[in-house]
Amino acid sequence: MTYLFGPVPSRRLGLSLGVDLAPYKTCTLDCTYCQLGRTTDLTLVREERVPPGEVLREIESRSGDDFDYLTLAGSGEPTLQADLDVIIKGAKKVVDKPIAVLTNGTLFTSPAVRDEVAGADLIIPSLDAATQPTFEKVNRPHPALRIDRIIEGLTALRAEFEGEIWLEVMLVKGLNDQEADHIAEAAERIGPDRVQLNTVVRPPTDPVRPLSSDEMNDMLEVFSGAEVIADWKRGTVGDTEYHILELLSRRPCTLDELSVLTGLHRNEVLKYLEVMEGAEKIVRLQHGDRLYFRPS
Repeated sequence: MTYLFGPVPSRRLGLSLGVDLAPYKTCTLDCTYCQLGRTTDLTLVREERVPPGEVLREIESRSGDDFDYLTLAGSGEPTLQADLDVIIKGAKKVVDKPIAVLTNGTLFTSPAVRDEVAGADLIIPSLDAATQPTFEKVNRPHPALRIDRIIEGLTALRAEFEGEIWLEVMLVKGLNDQEADHIAEAAERIGPDRVQLNTVVRPPTDPVRPLSSDEMNDMLEVFSGAEVIADWKRGTVGDTEYHILELLSRRPCTLDELSVLTGLHRNEVLKYLEVMEGAEKIVRLQHGDRLYFRPS
């Protein structure tokens, strides 16, 4: 499969069959906490980045699989794909499961983008800041992006979208946690169906720090009615973990190398690496501009 990956276990969506709609690290942001590494194509240009016909053929071929959500997400920002509605409407014809869009929410300032996602069942956008300085520290956006306009776009999306919106807030220690009350006020203005608080539980490239479990629970006093989705202890499938450890015991590998050697999508491999690193079974090794993993 070129564009589909999984199904993978999701903290929010059960079993998620992922659809990768952007080339690797093509995004509007360069977030400090991104587990996929630094953005290599920081852009606001929307164009046909993947062929809809091929994507829909792959979706149809997996339509009988056991999964809970078909999730438009992947290795970059999915709303950079032009005519997103073609893929959503086409998928609806062959899949009887709900369709989710996992997005950083930066492009909902555009009425056209809001129209294109209208056919989805669930949209999960992010909001990690309420002021421009914090936005630039945490998300390292394209220079043309302004957080006040993004908040306006999310508010407009809520007014127009008939499905559910679950707003994710990624809290990074020392970068945006001190602005939590302002982010909470912005979230209240947007009015999503759920506010989900997260922190850095997957291994990012940048040396950013998560909030502790106690600190995250304290944030529930700031974000009224929110829920914590961060999970510091996650399980994984033993056979795949064993296979990854066997590969790493031969030599250190990068994420891309592990993806090729296991036949799994990068996002699937990351699910295992985050658990294994948390269990201190593997460690990371930076060599030049490349990040390797090896047994601890």
